[in-house]
Amino acid sequence: MARKKSNSSVMIVSVIIVVLIAGFFTYKSGMFSDKAKGKITVYSIFQEEEARKILDKFKAETGIDYEVLRLPSGEAVTRVQNEMGKPQADFLMGGPADSHEVLKKAGALESYISKNASDIPDNMKDKEGFWTGFYLNPVAIGINEQRWKEKYGTAPYPQTFKELLDPKFKGEIGMSDPATSGTAYTAVASLAQVWGKDEMLKYVGQLLPNLKERPKSGIEPIQKAAKGEYTIGVTFLGDQLKIKNQGNPIVSIVPEAAGYEVGGLAIVKGGPNTANAKKLMDYMLTKEPGVLYSESAMAVSVKPGVPVPKNGIDIKTTKYNQSYSLWKAADQRKELQDALKDLK
Repeated sequence: MARKKSNSSVMIVSVIIVVLIAGFFTYKSGMFSDKAKGKITVYSIFQEEEARKILDKFKAETGIDYEVLRLPSGEAVTRVQNEMGKPQADFLMGGPADSHEVLKKAGALESYISKNASDIPDNMKDKEGFWTGFYLNPVAIGINEQRWKEKYGTAPYPQTFKELLDPKFKGEIGMSDPATSGTAYTAVASLAQVWGKDEMLKYVGQLLPNLKERPKSGIEPIQKAAKGEYTIGVTFLGDQLKIKNQGNPIVSIVPEAAGYEVGGLAIVKGGPNTANAKKLMDYMLTKEPGVLYSESAMAVSVKPGVPVPKNGIDIKTTKYNQSYSLWKAADQRKELQDALKDLK
């Protein structure tokens, strides 16, 4: 009888030891650590290298792996809408907030108010939490100084949008297509708000002969201007400053009536990893990602504690259109884009 009790005791002790050892290695592997498990799929309007810098930090802090697909904002909006029956992405990173407003109205976004959004100004986030601002970036006229001197000598740079209508600029301007690019749409939507729809359409019609091309992506015009393929690129200021800091001879002018993007962040409704998307939203609204993005993309963070990046421009010193309404731009998006498609 004693022998049976002894054997039972040994077995119990053995089981306890096995459980403790298994528990130790499970802990070391991270199952019960602070590192979360899982993954997240991100559609990024940020340039891919900028998105990966932030997502790599997020992964290191949380253990959540990621997949990222870089898309122009217009294509991202279309893709998220087309996938509403079976969402493929969890998170939308970047792109003008008016694009996020379109998705909100389509029912494609998840409402989530992060605790880290409390210090972001009310006009830079959706009050219901369907999108939250991350950076601010005005439209600017970017000029290749070297090509300018070759073409126009010491003539003064254009300071207004209407100066771009000068016939001497025929074939010397690049501006993306407002049907696919949030950059170009922001520019024309702001002009419509300042001048009226008809005056804006008349202006774009007059500008078309001076355009060398209308690429899909908003950053392409300044990339090609920097290479000397033409003289002027109409893009967001941050893209121009980034390319200038890479050693290119770019000068930027932010004209009156220049609209701006509030780059938004949003969670895709019904995505496969919504809980992880909320964790990403919380992380994005801390200081570190704001600093990482500002220093890389040369955009101004909407977070008060993030400084203007080195060699950046404090947009408060420019003439950008501070009365530009993101919400009106979103309401007019289809109307203006349809009207612009008729221009040849």
